[in-house]
Amino acid sequence: MPDISGNTLALAIQAVDIEMCRLDALSEDVIVPDDQELLVQYHVAAQELKRAYTIAAELEGNLPAYSLLVNMRT
Repeated sequence: MPDISGNTLALAIQAVDIEMCRLDALSEDVIVPDDQELLVQYHVAAQELKRAYTIAAELEGNLPAYSLLVNMRT
């Protein structure tokens, strides 16, 4: 795995989450197929970042909980 700090991971998690929220908020009449594909890619990235952040949080110990970084969608 590439060497990346927990703080950088936290910023990436927040950026991906913000973009997923933006795409989720688009109305049906403005969504294009590319938006749907992009949203899927962001979901995959979010899961990968979550796994990496979990490991970083265990190693660094001073990172906020993952749940504090994301808008918890139901």
